[in-house]
This record gives sequence, C-alpha cells and structure tokens, in this order.
Amino acid sequence: MKAINEIVQRFIDEYRNRLALTTIEYYEIAIRQFLSYSDKAFDKIKTRDIRNWMQYLESRAYKISSIKFKLSALRLFYQYCYEEKHVSSNPISLLNLPQREDQLPHYLEYDQLTQLRQHVEGNLKQRAVIEVLYATGIRLRELTAMKKDDILWSERMIRIPKGKGMKERMVLFTRTCAEHLKAYLQSRHDELPFVFLGLHNKGGISPRGIQYWFEEYRNTLEIYMTPHTLRHTFASHLAMKGMPLSGIQALLGHDRPHNVKVYTRLYRHAQKQMYDDWM
Repeated sequence: MKAINEIVQRFIDEYRNRLALTTIEYYEIAIRQFLSYSDKAFDKIKTRDIRNWMQYLESRAYKISSIKFKLSALRLFYQYCYEEKHVSSNPISLLNLPQREDQLPHYLEYDQLTQLRQHVEGNLKQRAVIEVLYATGIRLRELTAMKKDDILWSERMIRIPKGKGMKERMVLFTRTCAEHLKAYLQSRHDELPFVFLGLHNKGGISPRGIQYWFEEYRNTLEIYMTPHTLRHTFASHLAMKGMPLSGIQALLGHDRPHNVKVYTRLYRHAQKQMYDDWM
C-alpha cells in the first residue's frame, strides 16, 4: 500500500487542471483534515467514521455549506482511490447529502453550445470529441479509453466497458455525432484501435490533452467550461426536454437515483411546459 501522502499528492496532481485552483487547494485541506481527525488507516474508513466526522464538525459550529464542501472533497478523493484500487470500497458513496433544488450543476445553454461548435469548425478531431461528449454524456476517461470496436454504428450505440465501478454500459449517440465522428475517423490513415489519437497519432489521446483544449475554449469564448461540463449539459438538456430522471440516470451510468436529483427542477419545468402544450 502506497503511503497516504503520496496517494493524496497523486490525487491533487490528477485534478489540478480539472478544478479551479482554489477548489483543489481547499479539497486538499479538507482531505488532510479528515485524515488527521481519524485514528484509522485511510483504507479502513467506514461510512460511520465519516458520519462521526460530520457530527464533530457540527459540534464545532461549522456551517452546513462548509461541511458539504468538505464531504465533496472526500467523495471525490475516495472515488479516485476506489478507481485506482487503493481501497476495496468507497465509504462515502452511500452517504447522501441534502441538495437544494436550485443548486444545478453548471451546464451550457444552447447558444453557448453553438458558439463552441462554431469555434472548432474545421477541426475534425475536436469537433468529434465535443459531439461525443455532448451526445453521450460519458466521462472524459471513458472517452479517451474508447476503441473503434466499441462503436455499433447501425444501432448508434457505444459500448463503455470500463466506466465508473468497472461496469459495462451502452450509450446512444445522435446522427449529428455520427456524422462528425465518421468524418474524423475517415480522415485518418492508421490502424490504431483508439477512437481518438494523441498529438503525434501514435496512441490514444490523453485526458490532459482534451483539458488543454477546454482551457483554450474558456479563454477565447469567455465561457466557463470543462470536459465534464458537457456531461452536465447532456443531462440538463435531456431533463429540460422531459426525459424521466430514471432514463437520465441510466444513460449517465449512475447506480443511485440521488445522483440525478439535481436535475429535478429542470424536469419539473419541462413537465409543466408539456402540460401547458397539451391542455
């Protein structure tokens, strides 16, 4: 088992360019605060240990917003540890936090998505990446691991064999996505299995390579976005069009319904709109 300080540092390095600088700094403080509080090894922590910490923070008059932020840090850290096989289970995955209904994840409005598409027009690879992320809602690491054999063109489906928790699932993609994905693949002259190639076309693209693109998009378009923003955009747009939350949950690959409750307000608005259209 690697030393915990090394694991925490690798976690910080992994997310340094995926989160705001202040966020990752506060996350590191929160993680180390919890590890200092607990008298157990980090891989022996149980859900009740985290609940005890919550109660401790409440007794020290921490605001509920601060406690939620600290728990968000722990949730992401233990998710990372689980995916990297440093722990056998995620002790915080079963710990539900109350979400205010008006706290929606950041997503792109339709006109912002149009600006992004126009910005990369002519770049076959970048346009294809954007279309796949938006049309499927997959995670960045799921996209970079995709192989050409995972695409079922006739069904417009993609097999995601190594998603979160190592569970295989199928995702759908649109005809627009198919058009741009085919255009990119047909422009290549290699036999490599990866759907998206890296800078020198010698292997699969890295998550960092795509994150770098999004940094440029943010600076040029002056619209905050990350690759994960397109996952939230996918779910938010489906909710706004009235897709049941259970369907969104399945497409996102979430095991538990509470993970998609943040989209409830958009879904209810869509239901009301459909009702008004029909009545």
